[in-house]
Amino acid sequence: MHSTRGSLITRSLLIAFAVVVLSLPSQVDAQRQDVRLLGRVQWIAAQRMMLLPQAGAVPVNVDLNHVPLAQYAAVVQGNQVAVDGVISNDGRRIIATSVVLFEEARESR
Repeated sequence: MHSTRGSLITRSLLIAFAVVVLSLPSQVDAQRQDVRLLGRVQWIAAQRMMLLPQAGAVPVNVDLNHVPLAQYAAVVQGNQVAVDGVISNDGRRIIATSVVLFEEARESR
């Protein structure tokens, strides 16, 4: 009876630990803030872009690693674009999920 009680406590602790571990990713995702920026491309190189927002704010560093190349292959300096994405954990850049030329962005709204 003593060993059964110990194994029951051990199982309960393992289940509680698993629940906590499995709930962590959803809490991290909930902290991410979705954003949509409209602006002019200051420069673009490889998988990075600097965007001058229409709102007149400071330039925004955009990470393009999660955007299909076909979406931004034709984007050049001076183009107006809409960028959808999330703010990085360190708050220094936008991790883009979509880049659309401004004319196309107006049509998709």
